[in-house]
Amino acid sequence: MKILQKYITINLISTTLLALFVLVTLFAFFSLIDQLEEAGQGSYGVPQVIVYVLLTTPRLVYELFPIAAVIGSMAALGMLAQNSELAVIRTSGVSKLSLAYMFVKAGIILVTLAVITGELIAPVSEENAQYRRSMALTDQITLKTKYGFWARDGNSYINFRKILPGDRVEQIYIYEFDENDRLRSSIFARSAHYTEGKWLLNDIEQTIIGENKISSQQLKHAAWESLLNPEMINYVIIKPQYLTIWGLFNYVNFLKQNEQSTILYEQALWIKLIKPFSIIAMILLAVPLVHSNSRFTLVGQRVFAGVLIGIAFHICNQIAGHMGIVYNIHPSISVTMPTLLLSAAIFMLLRKE
Repeated sequence: MKILQKYITINLISTTLLALFVLVTLFAFFSLIDQLEEAGQGSYGVPQVIVYVLLTTPRLVYELFPIAAVIGSMAALGMLAQNSELAVIRTSGVSKLSLAYMFVKAGIILVTLAVITGELIAPVSEENAQYRRSMALTDQITLKTKYGFWARDGNSYINFRKILPGDRVEQIYIYEFDENDRLRSSIFARSAHYTEGKWLLNDIEQTIIGENKISSQQLKHAAWESLLNPEMINYVIIKPQYLTIWGLFNYVNFLKQNEQSTILYEQALWIKLIKPFSIIAMILLAVPLVHSNSRFTLVGQRVFAGVLIGIAFHICNQIAGHMGIVYNIHPSISVTMPTLLLSAAIFMLLRKE
């Protein structure tokens, strides 16, 4: 059994990694073509595009792992069936459940690789990629922190604490400096929205620092013309699914403390938590689908079937996630439901055969 376990592990890992390499290469090529459309803006040239695509590759690896897992398991079992090895394994007394257990043990290695990539490598490289891209496209965004964005607009430095949908922001701090880098005024606005090429500030408190005195005034509304627009802010927004589990957990708590919506970040957190189980489920799916007597089914056909299954599962996950947001279903239910249903179906198929 140890020899058989080693043989299955080697076959599963090799086919999965090969499928992953092909998928990542394909998607990276599409990403390269997409980014080349923006080449020439600012200092964002072809070298910067290539660096950006390379830095986003770990994120692609993590996202494509479930699809690669089902392709790899279908191909591995398909080769065993085509060479009559699967028939020999079954006739020697290895049940479907025992075979599934071997695949689970082999799949743990793949899950470990996926978690390391998704938690240690991808978040750092993705943030670096977005930062480099934003700096090349525009030199206004200078820093993104947990508490908002710092940006430069001429001699002014701006801090947005909250960024909301619909080109709206809250808690804006604007610090204006003169040519000698001396602070001449500071502005605080409780909210602002972008319309007709300018920002409209609301509930403003302005402090003006003169040569000999400091004065302050309060305004209900005021227009603020700035080169900084919502599109530039979006350049450096890191999507929730690109953060680590610990980062998502802390950010959800931060949003709750500030009475902000947490649905997108909770959903991303549950997606990351359920990802290892999704990979295992996709690996196990091949066990009841590939029959030991199906010698004449080509491996290419099984790979194609694996691609279709992986895409279908991904679409189901997306639909469940969007339905959870629309119908206000807790992410622990909407996100985990596709994986739980798939796992239940696999278990029933394994018990039948």
